[in-house]
Amino acid sequence: MSNGPKTSPSKIASLLSPAAIRLELQAKQKVTALREVAELLAQSKCVGNFEAFFNEILQRERVSNTALGHDVAIPHARTDQCSDILIAVGRSREGIDFEAKDGQPVKLIFLIGTPKQMVTDYLRVVGTLARLLRQDDLRQRLLDAPDAVAFIKIIEIAES
Repeated sequence: MSNGPKTSPSKIASLLSPAAIRLELQAKQKVTALREVAELLAQSKCVGNFEAFFNEILQRERVSNTALGHDVAIPHARTDQCSDILIAVGRSREGIDFEAKDGQPVKLIFLIGTPKQMVTDYLRVVGTLARLLRQDDLRQRLLDAPDAVAFIKIIEIAES
């Protein structure tokens, strides 16, 4: 996922790995979609107790909906279950009802786990992702990406 423990990420693309991107989500409901995306990180050596990590993602989602509108949700948690910043991505062609304010289904889920002490990096990652994903053309290219490697490349180019 990242170049080593406790790295300060400068780019979103550097946090992405093809193994943590699923371009054809099977889930049709919000909670099952969150689990399907989170499970992409279950084997990461940076995740401690996966169930505790997943429960913190759900808890954060209950406090405040992470659907940003425009097909995007960024579920996230600052948690002791992560030793480094992790991102998993899920894409749903049909979209999933995330109870978004705009009423639109979510097609791109960027799930982020961050160690509690990495506040600045966490805010930078969430902020950068939110800013990038506001671009209609970028979202469309991500929705059209043929595979995970191309998906990461699209983000890499957008960040440069």
